[in-house]
Amino acid sequence: MAAASSCREEAERDPARRDLWLQQASKWMALAAEQAGHALIVCDHLSVAKQDTRH
Repeated sequence: MAAASSCREEAERDPARRDLWLQQASKWMALAAEQAGHALIVCDHLSVAKQDTRH
């Protein structure tokens, strides 16, 4: 989970590669969920907000 958090922070610092960092965060969160033996549903409010501004 710490790696996912770091990736999300990097996404904020590096807008040019934001999507890449958020994908990496998602991968780390999925791995953490697998290791914990739980299903994990992630709501990425940053991507939703980004999509909303396009309308």
